[in-house]
Amino acid sequence: MTRRVLFETDWLASDPVFYNEKTGRASRNINDVIDWTRLELHPEGLNNYLDFGYSILEQTPVRDVRFLRHSSRLWEEEDGGLSVEYLDDPVERWTDFRLSEEDIFDLIRERVRQWEASVEGEIVIPTSAGYDSRILNWCIEDKLRVRSFSYGISDNQSRSDEVVYARRLSRILGVRWEEIPLGDFHRYLDDWDRHFGISTHAHGMYHFEFYRQILSRVDGGNPLLSGIFGDVWAGSTDPPAIESLHELNRLGYTHDLHADVHASAFSPAYDLRAQFLEANAEGMREESYRIILQIRLKMILISYLLKVPLLCGFRPWSPFLDIDVCMAMLNLPPERRRGRLWQKEFFRRVGLDLEAMKLRANRRNTLDLQALEKIPVRPLDADLLGEVIRPEYVAWINETLGKQALDWKGRALNRMLYVPKVGGALRLLGLKDIPDPRTGSYNAYLVLLPLENLLRRRDPR
Repeated sequence: MTRRVLFETDWLASDPVFYNEKTGRASRNINDVIDWTRLELHPEGLNNYLDFGYSILEQTPVRDVRFLRHSSRLWEEEDGGLSVEYLDDPVERWTDFRLSEEDIFDLIRERVRQWEASVEGEIVIPTSAGYDSRILNWCIEDKLRVRSFSYGISDNQSRSDEVVYARRLSRILGVRWEEIPLGDFHRYLDDWDRHFGISTHAHGMYHFEFYRQILSRVDGGNPLLSGIFGDVWAGSTDPPAIESLHELNRLGYTHDLHADVHASAFSPAYDLRAQFLEANAEGMREESYRIILQIRLKMILISYLLKVPLLCGFRPWSPFLDIDVCMAMLNLPPERRRGRLWQKEFFRRVGLDLEAMKLRANRRNTLDLQALEKIPVRPLDADLLGEVIRPEYVAWINETLGKQALDWKGRALNRMLYVPKVGGALRLLGLKDIPDPRTGSYNAYLVLLPLENLLRRRDPR
């Protein structure tokens, strides 16, 4: 047997690879590499998973199960063991790569049209109220090939800004557009676990529901154009400077979708975080490098934006994974990136400034709560989780999720806050959204459910 390369990751590790240091197994699905008969948890890996909501720093919550970082090769040695080779970071060759704003738009359009010419049939574009899908729809040369699909996230999904803006965009560009209703995605919890396991929280089931509905409306095997991470390169985030290892989850941009690490039965340990901060101390001072670190840190989670459509029968691709496109956007002057000013001015020039059209839309996101109403989730197993999560925390999650939603007064106020003009007046009076008591516990539930599934597979009942 000769030494051979099993896997190699790109500059972002956009297609995650997992491997077991003891058994020598390697796969893009974490469930394939776990030794279920001798499963042990990794205390720091588990605590980091709880704190971020997904696996970070090359370590999963399972002892001996790791994942490849960016720019790496996984080798199978002659004796059957595995070794990891870290390649040179290609970012270093693009640090000073700069293009004008017009040249960046031309480059993105050129890449999209090269891809367009290389694929056949209808081109699916998931389209939202955001800038990235707006740019991608604009880039396509043959608009008759485009099949644009959107879903709403407010109580009345058809009035959600995601739907309202996408509908208007499609009318302007002359592309075929459809709205996809969502709300039954808890039916896909098992599908999510089968493909993502303990690598990340159970968050993206709505994409299974979205893409499976789309698949029934198109010819099948369709190419799909994704805007993955386009917003981050363009200037939508400003990653904070990290002063200590306890602040690292601020770089992870969790959107509060994590669990309370203090509920862990394992003592705190921060060796992996300390090593990461030491290795990146110099680059961490630069905002542009922090953005790259943020994306790499979060890739285990965000890769679902490409993996789910692939699993559903599509062929996804994005120009926002090409290093020259990304670095050109990242190296624009900070004052032009801030608030994505450079893109806002572009939309005004090409007639796609939807924000100036004063469209009546609702920006409130209640999609998860809608799903809870339609298909309540089963309670977590406090006994099974008890060896790793404090029972009172699990009890709080189950109790809170079992509560009723806001009363009619709270729901009415929240709706009024998003009515044009009326909502602005109410906010001037100091009125704010009344948070649904289930939101925080639902987020924690989505983090703990994969952990429960992991332990149940180890100890089937």
